[in-house]
Amino acid sequence: MDELTIELVLRLMQDDASGALGLIKGKARSGQMTDHELALTEWAQELRHCACTFEDYKMAKSLARAVFHDGVALAAATEEENRAFRDRMTALQLVGRNQSTPDQLLGQKRAAMAGLNGLMGDSNTVFQEDRVPRAESSKVAAARNLDSQTHLNCVACMEAKPYFDIFKAACSHYYCRSCIGRLVHDSFVDESIFPPKCCRVPFPLPTMKSLLDEEMVRKFEEKTVEYNDFNRTYCANPLCSRYLRPAPVALTIRTCASCNTPTCSTCKQRAHAGVCVEREVEILEMAKTEGWQRCTRCRNIVELKSGCNHITCRCGFEFCYTCAMKWKTCGCKVWDENRLLDRAHQVAARNEGNPQPAQQEVQMAVQELREQHNCKHDRWRRRDGETSCDVCHGQLPDFILRCQRCKIEVCVRCRYNRL
Repeated sequence: MDELTIELVLRLMQDDASGALGLIKGKARSGQMTDHELALTEWAQELRHCACTFEDYKMAKSLARAVFHDGVALAAATEEENRAFRDRMTALQLVGRNQSTPDQLLGQKRAAMAGLNGLMGDSNTVFQEDRVPRAESSKVAAARNLDSQTHLNCVACMEAKPYFDIFKAACSHYYCRSCIGRLVHDSFVDESIFPPKCCRVPFPLPTMKSLLDEEMVRKFEEKTVEYNDFNRTYCANPLCSRYLRPAPVALTIRTCASCNTPTCSTCKQRAHAGVCVEREVEILEMAKTEGWQRCTRCRNIVELKSGCNHITCRCGFEFCYTCAMKWKTCGCKVWDENRLLDRAHQVAARNEGNPQPAQQEVQMAVQELREQHNCKHDRWRRRDGETSCDVCHGQLPDFILRCQRCKIEVCVRCRYNRL
């Protein structure tokens, strides 16, 4: 909610409280206050407190922006004023009108400002006292200090943003307001990044609420219910396909609130009479022929082209590609030899920059892949050039991040928010 809307809501609520108090004023006995009047009085006081708090917030934000925009100029002006002060004190000392040295007087002046400097320097984020080395230009030092105090680097867009528009993840990475909003919005249509996370640690909704609008918060709560339903039913109308929440009682027919289409929650088709008929027989037969596997949690079909048999479905379930059982609960091999060689060939080709690497390089890559199967992806290096992400398969025109252990190459989004 923007500031103008908040201000309008507070003013309307205060008007309502004043009007309600005016209607009941004088109806009780002299010197007595009814419960209704007491509640309205407390409500009015609370609204006044909220209004004062909101005004303080606007003033603090205005000051922060003023320091951000004018801080360098103020620092330079202060340095210029100090230089003029020293010159004046030197002139006074030369004519015998003042026995203190310029540095002593300047120290007294700074001491007089200590209260203000202390007030502005207590924050952990901004407004710390400048300590400028004598060999450095005051303007350069002021700009450097101001930038480091009021700006933080967003790990997603890699830009320095004002501290009051920054979200700090549990892993200590920073996200700006626009990037956190984009990540949350993308997670609504890409289950593999829901809930939004960084370094595998999810972002709790309460910590993000101040950076999201009410509509996004509402949709986040709806998606939490949807993505935690492992037997989901969607509207059978292909032009709607809205998620249908589970009914309070075990009903096989659910009616869409948007288009009023009745859907069978058993076979996921339009409501029908009699026994459900499996309409995905052809797809399942093709999956069996091609060697594809089906997630036992969300029932989505998964195809593995290269890599190990450890599959992480977009719903978050980890299973074995060979038998579809939960990962580490079966005795299947970790690698299929053909897929292992295919993956090793990809890695060796990247290392050598040659689409046809030597057989020795391929065998070395096979050994490394076997050893780094349980890689935690904690050592990354940037590789410049146009390439594609191994996870989301997005095309990257400038650079990609490569894990130094397992050699996987991923985009920034996958490195922080998906792996």
